[in-house]
This record gives sequence, structure tokens and C-alpha cells, in this order.
Amino acid sequence: MNFYYAFIVCVTYLTQVSQCERLHGQIYSSIEGSAACFRRLNGTHQMGCSSSDGGAVGIVQMIKDVEDAQWIIKNSSSGPYVAVVSTSLFQSVINLLIDDPSNVAGVLLYDNGTMRPSSFSQESKCPNEYSAAPGSTCSSSGETVWNTKGTGLLRKDIPFPIFFVPDSKTDEIEKIEKCYNRYNLDKSNQVGVPLCSVQLHSFMYAAVNTAVCLRRSASSAFLTPTKVCDPLGDYNVYYSLFPRAQENETERRPVTFVTARIDSASLFDGVSPGTASSVVGMVTLISTAATLSKMIPVADEKLYANNILWTLFNGESFDYIGSQRVAYDISRGSWPPVNPLSLSDIKLHVEIGQLGGSLDLYKDNVSWPLYAFTGNVLAQEIIEFLNDMTQTGNLTVSPILTTNLPPSSLHSFKRILNVTDMPELLLVDHRETFTNMYYESALDVSDTIDYVYHNLTVGSGGEFIPTSELLSKGNMTDKEPQVKISRIANALAQTLYKRVTGKPFVGVVDTSAHMVDEMLQCFLETSSCRLLQAADFMSADQNKADGPASLYVGVATWASTPAVYAGHLLALLTGVHLDNNKTVCDELSEPGFSYYYLRGWNNTGVCIQTTMNFSQAVSPAFIKTDYDFTSNEFSTWTESVWQTMWARVFVTAGGSGAKLAGITGAMATIIAAFITYWLSVNSAVVFASSIDAPNP
Repeated sequence: MNFYYAFIVCVTYLTQVSQCERLHGQIYSSIEGSAACFRRLNGTHQMGCSSSDGGAVGIVQMIKDVEDAQWIIKNSSSGPYVAVVSTSLFQSVINLLIDDPSNVAGVLLYDNGTMRPSSFSQESKCPNEYSAAPGSTCSSSGETVWNTKGTGLLRKDIPFPIFFVPDSKTDEIEKIEKCYNRYNLDKSNQVGVPLCSVQLHSFMYAAVNTAVCLRRSASSAFLTPTKVCDPLGDYNVYYSLFPRAQENETERRPVTFVTARIDSASLFDGVSPGTASSVVGMVTLISTAATLSKMIPVADEKLYANNILWTLFNGESFDYIGSQRVAYDISRGSWPPVNPLSLSDIKLHVEIGQLGGSLDLYKDNVSWPLYAFTGNVLAQEIIEFLNDMTQTGNLTVSPILTTNLPPSSLHSFKRILNVTDMPELLLVDHRETFTNMYYESALDVSDTIDYVYHNLTVGSGGEFIPTSELLSKGNMTDKEPQVKISRIANALAQTLYKRVTGKPFVGVVDTSAHMVDEMLQCFLETSSCRLLQAADFMSADQNKADGPASLYVGVATWASTPAVYAGHLLALLTGVHLDNNKTVCDELSEPGFSYYYLRGWNNTGVCIQTTMNFSQAVSPAFIKTDYDFTSNEFSTWTESVWQTMWARVFVTAGGSGAKLAGITGAMATIIAAFITYWLSVNSAVVFASSIDAPNP
């Protein structure tokens, strides 16, 4: 019998739980695919967004013009409100809401691909202004700025949560707008009636600044295992044309240092496409390295007295984390870890900076003008480099002599290593101001450079179709970004060939626009691309994410996928392919080389011998003992810890239901009190029979 009753109780309980879950699903509808603004901190401030612990709840208000935003602040009859606004209006209304947030619960931002704004950048007007080298005149509060369209929102403490819904999830906005039109259209009657509402949950644990959040994390270790923030950081990628491990002090090859950046940033978690901010420059570097490795095989290293050292920095969006760490380690004689580099070894530093911002401006032209920023003195090394590059590639590269350099790793080397006489050159496609109108934002996507993937067949051994053949057969035109990028990479490769060998290149190797096409697809459209499949570990899962990887640097706890992708692509495209199985490959060891067993072009596995390696991209501020986080010497960025971030839409109940529940509860309380009082007064009568009854 007891088992029977227990069974009935369990069935009843499970039925109630199931009914509650169904009821929850009927009341709340998740906003799928949204990304939240989150909190970052530096040595002096907190920046970004956070909701309360329980989330922010607000009545939906669709923002169709600036007047709708002003209505929330000045004339609304209820509230607080969640403003649902498109990217085309966002920059016109966000400061209104931030300046008077008393009736603002949050903002739901959505991208409408058919109404995209002409500019959209939440970065400051002078990115990394406080880590600039001496001679920089850029000031966010002055007249000389690089990012003229920057709003600086990325560096502000925003008093409410903001969520972003991409263009691919327009059905979610349609769902919200349908709910709004049904319940919220009458702005004059929003008291005591059901209203369409949104809840935004993005509670952040960290607050104040980096020093405070690290101190709280350290103290919490004694009480609970919860951290409240982590340092930003990841890994840099480096690769040399020839191995450097066996060089000694008397026989050291001078190097040409060629660098670019991996990362980008935006206001929202997991949404940092970085097309013109970083991807084009990174793809140009990898393509150049791949081309030069075919011109000069590593087996010919004993024939030449010069070397090329390629490096991809990570974390550059946040006060040059990656390049600061490399410059700091060089100053201590510890980078790279094997046969560390000294400043005297570097004869020329070429930074492939921000490229792609002007591609749309020149989409109808074969030409694509470039600019080479250098110091006040045009050193002979730079003159020769630019002459060779323009002659071999038939390019227009205009030198600009100035100490006011655009944001780049050159600032780190000038500040930390006190570089004054080393020839440095920054290659970009802008002059006084950025041509990239979407710098460091969620809208810096492939459309901004007019990229269209061609999906051409890659040979079974990784052979790409030569650019000349693509043009002659009409597979591509010379106005497309793939062709323009390949020409820059080819010109750089031939110029670097001459620096290594001392003579012009006369072979038939060139940079294939087909290879550039495949690489751009990997970083701009999908990680499930042919190149990354071939460059992945043989043991790795082939099911990658449908979309591209976010280029945000992330936290130093683990490596992000973009750095791994870039490193493996360098290994696959520049390394020596050996005929060894995985067991033998894993046991190989030769000074100056690393060995990777990758999937390969036929998905059968290939052993790669390469000089590519990784080094930490974590700011020196987090490895120096008793570092003063207010000193502004190094990057001090951290990211807050959070548990979950989500958004959902629902309809709040009208006031009549709440009033009825209150009245009913009050009446029940009064009746219960009266019955209790009556029983206490008449207890002798009510319970007399049970009290006086004799014992059996």
C-alpha cells in the first residue's frame, strides 16, 4: 500500500513539473542567436555592460526614429523600457539613453542588412591612445584623430545591458515586433494592461577596475572557487623562413621582421569579424610567407646570410597586448624562447597594418593605392624596400614621413625598446584617417570589402590555380579583392626574396588569388572550410562551427581558435611535408623545427616539419611582481566572469489580475483570522467531547 501511495505521489509530481515547463514555454520565448555586451576592466576603469543579478526587465519600445527614444526619456507613461533599435539608428540614440537611463532597462540592437549605416564603430577616435609611442599627436579630444567615426562606446561604462541580434536572426526581431504591435502600440494607455516585455540577463561579477577584481579573485580562492575576472590574452604566432636554433653569437643571420595582427574587437561577446580591421592584413602576411617559402625552400638555408621572421600578434586591440609582450621579452633576452632575438638582429621591421578599408572605394578600379608610414627620416633600407615593392608588383605605395604613426605594433617597440634608429615601415590603405568605416565593430564583415567566395577546386596535393590562369579564363577579374590582395602579397614576397638573396626573383612562383579566396572564406564566412580542415590535427573533430570564428582575443586561460588556425595555416602552407605516419611524426625532433601531424588535403594525414611556433600574448603587467596597475606602462585589460547570458520576450500581466489576487488574499487572511479567534474563544465547547471522553 505504501508503495502504491509513493507511486501516485511521484506521478503527480512529474505531471506538475511537466505542466510547469509547458507553461513556462508558453509564457517566455527565448531570443535566439543574440550576443550580449559584457564588461572589461583596465587599471583605472570598468567598461561595457551588466544587468542586475536577476536580469533587466523592460517594456518593449520599437525605436523607429530619434523621437521614439526621446519619448522613453521624457514622456513615457510606464516603464522601465527596453529600446529595440536597428544599427542604422543606434549611434543617433544611444547617447540619449546613456545620459538619462532612469527609465531605460536595456537596449536590444539588431542588424538590418538592407538598412546598414554608412559608418559604425564603437572604438575610440584614437585607438590605444594611452599606449602610443612618443611623437603621436592623436587625441580623442583633439582635432587629430585616426578613427573619425569612432564613438568610444567600447571604452565607456554603460548603465544598462545591450544585446545584439545579427542579420541572420531577423525572425527574432519580427517576433518581438509582432508582440509589440499587438500589445504596446497605444503609448497613452500602458498602465494596468498587458504589455510586451523583454528580459535581458548579463550579470557581470567584476567591477571597479583590474586591481580590484584581481584582488577579489585572489581572496575568493580562500572562501569559494569563484574568480571574478581573468586577464585578456592568448598566443602570438611566429615563423621563420630558416630555422634559427643553431645560430650562435658569431654566426647570426640578420632578420627582416614582418608582422601583422590576428585580433579584432566589438562590443558584443563572440561577434568580432574584423574583416578590414585585421583579417585582410593577416591573410596578406600568411599568403606572402607561403609564396616566399616556395621561392626559397628551407633546404637552401645554407646558401643565404639573411632570414625573415614572421609574427602575428594577438590582443592588439587592447593596448597592444601581443606586441608589448614580444617587445618586453626581447628586452629581457627571452624571445623567441630558442635562440632569443636581440634588437641589433632586426635590420628592418615591416608591419602589414590595416588593409581593406578602401577596397570598396576602389571596387571599380584595378588600382588600390597603399601608404607606407615611417619615421621622419626615410632610411636607405626603406627606400630600397619600397622601390623594389612598387617595381615588382606594379603597385602605388606612397611613403609618409611622420612620427604620428597609425595604431600598430610599432608603438610597442618604440615605447618599450626605445627604438630610434631601426628602420620601421607600416603598410596601410589610408592616409590621415581610417578608410574603414566599421573599425572594431560587429559590422566589419565581408560585405565591406565586396568579397564573394568562388568555390574553385583545390588540387589533391593542395595546388591552387595561378592568378594569371584565373584571369585568362574569367574565373576572377582583376578588380576583385582576392586578386588585389594576392598582388600585394606577391610584391612583398618578391621584395623579401631580394632582401634574402640579394637578387631579383626570376622564377614562375606567384601568390595565387585562389589561395587568398580560400583563406578569406575561412576567416570571414565559415570555419568549416577546406583550408582549415586540411590544417587541423588529424585527431580533431571535423565538425567545426558553421560561421567564422570570433577574432576577439579572449582570456589567457586557454588558446583561442583564430591563433591556432593562423599557426596551422602557416605550417601547412610553408612547412615541409614528410612521408611519415603519426607515430613516427610525433617522435621526430630536430633543433629549430616543430612537427605537426595534420589532416592534410586528402584527409589521410600528413607530417609537417615547420619552424612555426606559439608564444604567450599576455601583458607583462600580469607577470611582473607588484606591478602598479595605474602606471600605464603596460596593458592591464581583464574580462569579467559571468555565468549565463540570455534574452527572452514575454507579455506582462495587466494590473487587474494583480489587484484581484491582492483582494482575494486579504479576504482570505481576514476570514482565517476570524475563524482562529472564534475557535480560541469557543474551544471548550468545540473540543468538549474529545476532552471529556473516558479512556477505553
